[in-house]
Amino acid sequence: MTKRPAIQLKNITKTFGSKVVANKNVNLTAYRGEILSVLGENGSGKTTLMNMISGIYFPDEGQIFIDGQEAVITSPKDAFAYKIGMIHQHFKLVDVFSATENIVLGLDDGKYDLKSSTKQIKEISEQYGFELDPNKKIYTMSVSEKQTVEIIKVLYRGADILILDEPTAVLTPQETEKLFAILRRMRDAGKCIIIITHVIKPFGFCVIF
Repeated sequence: MTKRPAIQLKNITKTFGSKVVANKNVNLTAYRGEILSVLGENGSGKTTLMNMISGIYFPDEGQIFIDGQEAVITSPKDAFAYKIGMIHQHFKLVDVFSATENIVLGLDDGKYDLKSSTKQIKEISEQYGFELDPNKKIYTMSVSEKQTVEIIKVLYRGADILILDEPTAVLTPQETEKLFAILRRMRDAGKCIIIITHVIKPFGFCVIF
């Protein structure tokens, strides 16, 4: 069966000021049912490129295609509309809130049924093999647990293109192996997963920056 491109970047260029060229004429294709690693040194432009997919930056030149259709992504809200979710290296969580409260925080309808949300979070956890207590407060969590909350947050919002920025940088070897297993389950379920990293690991196919 031929894999379908989930996302395609064509001739993407991004500059800051008149002298800093972060990305120049970058072409990239990532497929559903694939884990793709974007590998490069710190400062090579990996995160800038992914920030254009997730709506934090807007490219100066080039095109982004989602499922073969050109997409205009000007904000993280636009990215979520295309079912794109990014898990940043520095977590964006409210320490005094529970996992569930953080996961539903900011949803457009503003109406929170925490009991229903907790049930859905447990279902997502069971589907992919996450270990998470939805009622646990963020300030009592390990770094690995906080990362889990961030990943489930984008899955809860319906993301099927996931971008993870240096996901193993804060994990122990054992936690890294657990994360790999979960990512493989998501891949097998048809998700497109892009990992930004400066460390060579057995993630999948690599694009080197």
